[in-house]
Amino acid sequence: MDYKTMNFSMDTVMVDPGQEIINLKNNLWISDISKDKKYLFNWDQDNSILEKINLDELRLEEKLTFEKEGPNGIGSYISWISLLGEDQILFANFQDMGLFGFNKEKIKTYTLKGQEFEGDSLEQYESFNRRAILTNEGNNIYGILGNWTSKTHTLAKVDFKNKTLKKHALPGFEKLADFSVMLQTGQMTMISAADQKIQEIEGKLILSNSVFNSLLIYDLDMDSLYQVEYNNALTKNSKTGKYQNQVESDAEFQRVMTDINAEITFLAPVWDPKNQKFYRFSYESIPSDVPLEEGERAKSRVFLTVLDKEFKILGEGLVSELQEVPNTHFVKDGKIWIAKNIEDELGFVRLSF
Repeated sequence: MDYKTMNFSMDTVMVDPGQEIINLKNNLWISDISKDKKYLFNWDQDNSILEKINLDELRLEEKLTFEKEGPNGIGSYISWISLLGEDQILFANFQDMGLFGFNKEKIKTYTLKGQEFEGDSLEQYESFNRRAILTNEGNNIYGILGNWTSKTHTLAKVDFKNKTLKKHALPGFEKLADFSVMLQTGQMTMISAADQKIQEIEGKLILSNSVFNSLLIYDLDMDSLYQVEYNNALTKNSKTGKYQNQVESDAEFQRVMTDINAEITFLAPVWDPKNQKFYRFSYESIPSDVPLEEGERAKSRVFLTVLDKEFKILGEGLVSELQEVPNTHFVKDGKIWIAKNIEDELGFVRLSF
C-alpha cells in the first residue's frame, strides 16, 4: 500500500438512534471506545446517561442512567471516562474517581487528594485532568498528572493497592504552558490549555500533546520512558509563537486563541492493528473576519501523517476533503472513522486507503 500518494476513498454512515436521541451537545468530548472497537460509549452530561453505541450495527443499543448522589453516585460533573475490560467504567470528577459496573453499582473509589503514598510525593493541586488508564484489574492507574498552579506535567503510576506513587518527568511538556491562556474578569476565571493525551497500545503508553509532534513512549513491561521524533514536510514540527498568557477581556481571549490555533495543532495518533500503522491528524485553523454562529465550527486545513509501528513517516498530505477538525476519531476494520454531527444525528465519515 503506497501511502506517499495519500489516495483514499470516503463514505458516510449514520447511527440509528431508534426512538431515542444521542446527545451531541459536547461533540463526544467525554467518550471512550471498547478495545475491540465494537462499542462507543458517550457520556450525556445533562442527564447523567451513558449512551452505548453499537458500531458493528450502527445503532444506539442502550442508555444507562447513573445516580449523581448516594452510595452509587458518580457526582454532579464528570470530566472524563475510561473503560476497564468489557463491563466496567471509571468516572472522574473533581473530587475523586469511581469504578462502576454496567449494573450502575460502584465497585471502588480512587482518591488522590489527602492520601499518603510511598515513593514520590503528590503535590497540592495535582490531578488527572485528562483520561487516565486502568491496569492490573483496576489496582493501578497511569495518567498525566497536571498541576494548574505550577503548570507542570508528569507521567504517574499510582498503585492504589500498595499505596505507591511513581512519577516520570515528561521532556518538552514544560513548553505547553506557553500556549495556555487565562481569562480573569472579576470573579470568573477561564483557562484554555494545550491538550495532552495518553493511550495504551500493545503494551505501551503513547503520550502526545497538541503543541509539538514528538511523542513519549512508556514501555509497561520495561518501566522505561523514551522519546521519538519525526519531521513533517508539509507543516512545522511544533507551535513557535509567543503569546499573552493572561488576558482580561473576552475579546482578547478570542484573539489570542485564534492566533494560537492558526499555528499547527497536533491530534493524538490512532493505531490501525489491521495494517500495523499509526494515523495522526494535525490542522491549522483558518481565521475568519466574521464571528461564528452558535454551533458553527471554524474551517481548518487538515493534514494526515501515516507512520509505521516504529513511528517512521510513510506518507503525509493535506486532506482537502476535510475542512473541520476531526476531534473524535478512531480506526476500525482498517478504516479511519471520524465522528460528525449531521443535522443533530450521529454519523461517521470513514477514510479507506
